[in-house]
Amino acid sequence: MEIITKILDSEALHDNPVNDKPQREVTIIENSPKENTPLLVGLAGFFGSSRSFLNKSYTNIDFMDVLNKISKKYSFIIILPDTMTYFRGNQYVNSTAVGNYSDFITKDLIKFLFKIYGKRDVYLFGKSSGGFGSIYNALHNPDIFSGFIDISGDSYFHYSYLRDFPVAYKILKNLGIKKFMEKFNSDYIHSQDELTAENIIAMSAFYSPKNTEINLPFDLNDGGLNEHWNAWLKFDPVNIIDTSGISLKNKKIILQTGIYDEYSINIGMNMIHEKLSML
Repeated sequence: MEIITKILDSEALHDNPVNDKPQREVTIIENSPKENTPLLVGLAGFFGSSRSFLNKSYTNIDFMDVLNKISKKYSFIIILPDTMTYFRGNQYVNSTAVGNYSDFITKDLIKFLFKIYGKRDVYLFGKSSGGFGSIYNALHNPDIFSGFIDISGDSYFHYSYLRDFPVAYKILKNLGIKKFMEKFNSDYIHSQDELTAENIIAMSAFYSPKNTEINLPFDLNDGGLNEHWNAWLKFDPVNIIDTSGISLKNKKIILQTGIYDEYSINIGMNMIHEKLSML
């Protein structure tokens, strides 16, 4: 098994609105690659990036230990791209306020990989935001991806996000987005509420931007939901499947979540399962 690091100069990320670097590190883990070995592209959860997969998780499971155990039995090529942004994470969609990260994955990265390995099957996998990015990009690019693994990916936004809105409102109503982000970026230690508020700002930057402006899904005057919440719902996989789910017919799909989830993502994942089973 070999770990290779390459640099991808992404056309999609040049001139992005937050001045994140377009040159991205791509970590590749190869194990006895063959002509038909698929490419497995890993998308990190929020507050993480490519190398996050190589860190030991809070469950004490080591990614590399798992790969070492299966390396004698399986051939694999795992791709871990750097997707970190100014907002401390990624949802892997195109955003006028953050950058074209769906294009980064589906155009630049795929072209980069096919140049190295030739055209072959490609699968996405990820947890949380990475799981969301996997199903979202597979739904919209069935000609590129042969399937995906979605582990507790953001879904059924009514349950998974709404619970955090009152917390974010409490933090942001007096500061606003700009002052909060300045303070957040200057502080070394953040409270859980501050992390929640930053996450909601980031989701707004991905889901409901207008040009480079970030539109929160609730009003900072009274905390009530506003019209930008509807923009968020257009990204909800539970809703997208209603119109684009047929694109996943005959794809290889794994959905995984716990029975209980603090963000009720198990409910959204079950809804996705039920809708897919009807295709």
